[in-house]
Amino acid sequence: MMLKKIQDIFVRTVNAVENKPVPFVRYYLLFAAILAVRLALEFFSSRRLFTLDDILHIGLWFIFIVLAFLLLLHLFSGEKIMKVAKLVIVFFSIALTAPIIDLVITGGTGAKMNYLSLHSWKNVAWSYLTLGGSSLSRGATPGIRIEIALLVIASFNYVRIKRNSITIGLLAAVSIYTVLFISGAVPNLLGLIVSAFHLQYQHDDQSTVLLLLTLDIFLLMIALFRHSPKGGYAIIKTVPWVAFIIVLLHAAIGIALALKNYPGNWQITPTTFFWFPLLFMLSLCFAALAGLHNAADKKNKGPQPVKITNGLLLIILVISSMIGAKIFFTALLIWAILFLLHDPVLELKRIPVLRNLLHSVIFLTAAFVGFCTFGAPMIGFPATWLFVLLTSAFFGGMFSELGLKNSGVFRDSVKAATLNKIICIVLLAAGFVYTDVWLLNQSPFRLIFLLAVVPPVLMLWFKPTKTQYILLSLVPAYTLLLLSTYN
Repeated sequence: MMLKKIQDIFVRTVNAVENKPVPFVRYYLLFAAILAVRLALEFFSSRRLFTLDDILHIGLWFIFIVLAFLLLLHLFSGEKIMKVAKLVIVFFSIALTAPIIDLVITGGTGAKMNYLSLHSWKNVAWSYLTLGGSSLSRGATPGIRIEIALLVIASFNYVRIKRNSITIGLLAAVSIYTVLFISGAVPNLLGLIVSAFHLQYQHDDQSTVLLLLTLDIFLLMIALFRHSPKGGYAIIKTVPWVAFIIVLLHAAIGIALALKNYPGNWQITPTTFFWFPLLFMLSLCFAALAGLHNAADKKNKGPQPVKITNGLLLIILVISSMIGAKIFFTALLIWAILFLLHDPVLELKRIPVLRNLLHSVIFLTAAFVGFCTFGAPMIGFPATWLFVLLTSAFFGGMFSELGLKNSGVFRDSVKAATLNKIICIVLLAAGFVYTDVWLLNQSPFRLIFLLAVVPPVLMLWFKPTKTQYILLSLVPAYTLLLLSTYN
C-alpha cells in the first residue's frame, strides 16, 4: 500500500512538471540557480578554496551529466524532449542533497569529491559494481552514491511507466548509470587521448575543461536537433555549403601562413588538441547563421527569429572565448560583418558593390581566424596575401552584379548576355593572372594554378546562372593557393 502511494505521488509529480505552462527560458534560469547553489554547497562540503577554473570545471561537468541524462531519458522513454528537459532540470535539485548528506555524515567536515581512481580493468569493474569503489575518500562520496542511486531508480521508474516495460526501464537505468560512471572517469579518458597522440601537458593546462566543453556542445547540438529534426534539416538545406568550403580554405590558408611565419608560437598539447573539435563546431554555427540569413533574404522575411540567432551567437561566444582572446575577437568580427549585412536597420545587403566588399571581408576574416588561432598576431598577416585574398574575393563577388542571376547591367538580349559572360570571364582571367604574379612567382604550382582557370571559365560560359557551381569550380584554385604556402 505504501509503495502504491509513493508511485501515485511520483506519477502526479511527473505529470505536473512535464505539463506546467511555463516559458522554457525559465528552466534555463532554474538550472543556473540550482547549479550555483550546488557549487556553493560543494565548495563547503569538500573544503575547497574555489577559483574560476573550479567553477568552470565543475559547472561544465554537471552540464555534461544533465545533457547526457536528458538525451538518454528522452530516447528510452520516447517522450518529447522538451517535456523530459523540464523534468530533468526540476529534478536536478536532487543534486543539492549530496553535499548536505556528506556534511551530515562527516559531522560538518565534509568529504572531498574526486574523480574515480582507475588503474586496471579489474579496478574499473569493481568501481562500477560498488557505485564508485571501496574507498570513500577517493571518488564518489557517500552523498554522491546516494544521489546516483536515487537518480537511477527514478529513471527506471519513469521509463517503465512511459514504455510499460520493465526490460526497457532496466536498460535505461543501466545506460544512465554507465554514463554517470564514465563522467567520474574523465581524467582516465583524457589520459588515454594524451597517450594515444603522445602529447605533453604544459603549464596552465586547460585540457579537462575543453574536453568537457566539447562534450557539452556536442550533446547540446544533438538535443536541439532532437527537439526539431525538421527545423534542423531545414537549416542544413539553407547553408551555402560551397561558400562555406571556400571560407574553410581561407581559414586553412591563414593557419598555414601562421605556422610558416611564426613557427614557434604554437604547438599541439592536450589543451590545443581540443581546439580542433571546438573550431569545427564553431564553423558549423557560422554556417547555420549564414544559412538562416540567406533563407530570410530569399523569402523576404526580414531577420531570423531572435531565439535561433541569439542561441547561435551565445554558442559562438562561449566556444571562441574558451579557446582564447584572439579567436574570440576574430570570430566576433565575422559575426559583426554578417550582422551588418543582414541587419534590417542598415540593410547593407541591398547595396551593390558594398555588399560584395563585405562578403570578401568575411573570407579574409576567416583567414585571420586561422592565422590568430595558431599563435600569430593579426597585424602580422602578410600584406601581399591580405591584399590578394581581399581583392580576388571582391572581384569574384562582382560576377553576380554583372548579371549572372539576371540582375546585371546587360540582360535585354542574347548579344548583351554574351557580352556579359565575356566581361565576367575577362575579369576572372585577370584575377588569376594577378594572383599568380603576386603570390606564385616562385611556386611549383604556378602553371597548374593558371590552368585552374579553365573550369570556372567553362562554368561561366555554359551555366551563368549557377553561382554555387561557379564557386565550386574555384575550389581547386584556392586549394593550390593553400598548398603554395608550404613552399
